[in-house]
Amino acid sequence: MLRYVFLLLILFSSQLSAQNSFSINGSFQDFNGIIYLKYDAKVDSCTVTNGDFTYSGNIDQTTPASFFIKDEKQVYYNIFVLEPGELAVKVDTVTRVYDGEPVCRLSTKVTEGGSTNTLLDSFQTRLMQNASAMQGKSVDERKQFYVDELRQFYAQHPTEIASLILVEQASPAFSQQELVSFYNNLDAGIQDSYYGISLKKSIDKNSKAEIHQPIMDFSQESLSGELISIRDLRGKYVLVDFWASWCGPCRAENPNLLKIYELYKDLGFEILGVSLDADRESWGKAIQADGLTWLNVSDLQGSQNEVARMFGVYAIPDNILIDREGRIVARQISLEQLNQLLSDVL
Repeated sequence: MLRYVFLLLILFSSQLSAQNSFSINGSFQDFNGIIYLKYDAKVDSCTVTNGDFTYSGNIDQTTPASFFIKDEKQVYYNIFVLEPGELAVKVDTVTRVYDGEPVCRLSTKVTEGGSTNTLLDSFQTRLMQNASAMQGKSVDERKQFYVDELRQFYAQHPTEIASLILVEQASPAFSQQELVSFYNNLDAGIQDSYYGISLKKSIDKNSKAEIHQPIMDFSQESLSGELISIRDLRGKYVLVDFWASWCGPCRAENPNLLKIYELYKDLGFEILGVSLDADRESWGKAIQADGLTWLNVSDLQGSQNEVARMFGVYAIPDNILIDREGRIVARQISLEQLNQLLSDVL
């Protein structure tokens, strides 16, 4: 009898392992050599031969992952969703020039396999099919369109990790009550996944950045090494602007933000840029190239910037507007709304 029970345990254990196993068939054209995969706090490698590679392993749950290479040029890479089963991926590189320096971007796309990736692709297709209705619309209208589409999507797939991923990424656009309701309706296993834990952190941190509440105190160093605290700026309206040198949308907004700053800086308005850069030189070059004359700070921890994590910032551009008493007035305010509000109060 004991031998039978022991055999069942072995079979059950092997089934669990198989459920969590994954395999990747990848293509990486015009590249031969070592490519690295980072997932679940692990970094492993495989060899690309004639543009093809394979990799297999085990994961506890669906998790973010990224491929990267060691290159002379500074390399940025995107994150993809790694899930159990067989996946086909395509890796590609795009080299662009920023401030006279070539920067290589490594892009990974899941082209086949995985229910989560299939659902994420279906949402993107849905957006593209309805995108024509947004032509000529304002930034606020386009944001509202995205949020409305996402609400419909997660209403159709309320317990899927794909919905969880999308909601977590767009969490600042939802009310605290809606996020809590969505999270509570998830199965316990999904709540305990990487994405579920991440959403819970956003909920907890966003509760510390509620409208009309005092902003939590923080301080970081400027490019010159001066320690700047948000508390030092009391008495002014302050836009805490989360950005980075490598963020295209952030850099595209800077000229218009600069116009607003020039209009109101002498009337009691200040901007505190919090950079999610990891490289001091790139950060400094971007400040100079964009002519940013407002305060800028960073801890050079990249996406792990302490202030960004404090307020649940996982995508940029993002911002928090506070009033003269240090109370939060708005979160993710658009430039149009910012200009109107400052015009009214200053």
